[in-house]
Amino acid sequence: MFDLKEFQQRREQLLASMSVGIAIIPTALEAIRNRDSHYPYRFDSYFYYLTGFKEPESLLLL
Repeated sequence: MFDLKEFQQRREQLLASMSVGIAIIPTALEAIRNRDSHYPYRFDSYFYYLTGFKEPESLLLL
């Protein structure tokens, strides 16, 4: 299991490095192999690094 505080600290570091503004960080979309078959989903590493979340089509808004 992982510690959720680690992800929170990473988001706080990102916010501290931004002087002003917002960050909209998407994760990967699901890729379709053919009409009725998907490739195995692979989340974006940078999104997981900040959130610990592995679901497709998600957004992190800071």
